Amino acid sequence: MIFGACFINKKIWLIFLICGFLIVYFGLRAINPSCMALANPENDTKVTYHTLLINNNEEITYSATVGFIPIIDQKNQTEQARIFYIAYNRQGIENLEKRAVTFAFNGGPGAASMMLHLGALGPRVVEKSADGTRLIAPPFRLVDNPNTLIDITDLVFIDPVGTGYSRVTDGTDPTQFWGVNEDIHCVAQFIQLYLNKNGRSTSPVFIAGESYGGVRGAGLAKVLQDIGVYPSGLIFISPVFDLGTIQWSSLDDRALALTIPTYAAAAWYHKKIDPDYQGDLDLVLREVRAWVEDHYLKALWKGSAMNEEERDKIVEKLSQYTGIAEDFIREKNLRVYEDDFASELLNNAGLALGIYDIRVTFPGDYTDEDDPSYFLIGGPFKSCMANYLKDDLQFESNLSYLSGSAEVYEKWNWESGRPASKYEGTVSLGYPDISDQLSKSMHRSDFLKVFIASGIYDLECPYDSVLYSVNHLDLPAERRDNITHRVYMGGHMLYTNPEAHAQLKKDLHEFYKDILGE
Repeated sequence: MIFGACFINKKIWLIFLICGFLIVYFGLRAINPSCMALANPENDTKVTYHTLLINNNEEITYSATVGFIPIIDQKNQTEQARIFYIAYNRQGIENLEKRAVTFAFNGGPGAASMMLHLGALGPRVVEKSADGTRLIAPPFRLVDNPNTLIDITDLVFIDPVGTGYSRVTDGTDPTQFWGVNEDIHCVAQFIQLYLNKNGRSTSPVFIAGESYGGVRGAGLAKVLQDIGVYPSGLIFISPVFDLGTIQWSSLDDRALALTIPTYAAAAWYHKKIDPDYQGDLDLVLREVRAWVEDHYLKALWKGSAMNEEERDKIVEKLSQYTGIAEDFIREKNLRVYEDDFASELLNNAGLALGIYDIRVTFPGDYTDEDDPSYFLIGGPFKSCMANYLKDDLQFESNLSYLSGSAEVYEKWNWESGRPASKYEGTVSLGYPDISDQLSKSMHRSDFLKVFIASGIYDLECPYDSVLYSVNHLDLPAERRDNITHRVYMGGHMLYTNPEAHAQLKKDLHEFYKDILGE
């Protein structure tokens, strides 16, 4: 009897356990997926589906995937960080082996991929003014992007560690990812893991980087080849490869000289250039570049060895080209740096220029904190990104989305990007320069092609600085034919000018078509 009673009780308890399990199971199944994303975003991949009309009302259906990929320490196989990404995949593609995947990121270092994502390449973009030089009043909104690349390629926007929602795990030192080479190897691991995880290891791979993304992208080309991923194309928008060629990292004469043509473009745009040069901008800039090479650089080289007549000629011509008063140029010893130029050109009107886009003006003197061309886009992009994640992509997190991180920039290890010492036992104290890695990757692969887009009104990474780096790549003539360099009527974020943005899409379409043969 005791045995029978126990057996009956066990059956009752078993029934209760089964029922309890079913209640919990179906209860969890009924939970709203968006609430699950909020509860534990670091372990959730969120997929939504959307449609878009582009190319004369061609309807494109695509998925948007929001997720994380863990970065693993290869020595002890422990997770060290989780990189946040947003990926777009066109639906209805039968052969994914022929469908390109483009990995895109901004620069900084310490910047998330928000600008390229919501400004240039993604299916939705922040609404712009007619020429991109005016701040539209709130409410800020996203609109369908007629110039998106989703019709040509799938897109993956990467937020490096310390930006976006990408974070290290507890107990991991984030600075191990914050350096020139450290960052390149981390992003390379992300790309390889993404390709493997999503069955895209044999798809054509493209890399797209903006600004400091030029350093990251050029380094990635070689490192990816080292681990068995061979990119087909590299896209650089307003890039830097050698930090010795731009003023925000270098104050030497080379960086200054390479900026003078952009000063002339600014003076031309604001009608401050000498009236004799207010004609065709291309012709003016050719003359300015020739003068910089033949006269200005030699004058800087000679320094105090110049006689007064030589100095007067340099001052006069520099003033004519740049619109800056001769007395100011003499006071600065022929060296007018970009912040002085931005404050001085329109000083009589009480205006300062933007470094990121010299078409944009702002009352008062120039300060980096209040750069008018960055202020123009900072707030609208951040506001739209927050709403886009929540409303369109149905993703929420208790973390803050870091569109930019001063901590990452301030703690960046620049030394790891310096060229190797030529002699054993010596130390290279030069500027970080990734040009040799770009040359190496192009030497290795005859099918690797490079597209570079520069804004003629960009003082952050001037066109001539990029051209200088390209002209000094160690490449044979046949490999140089694989490089395309286009100039657009815009600033650093050249795509904020709708006209430049539309032309960029046309040029990139031809670039992909040339590589993919479609």
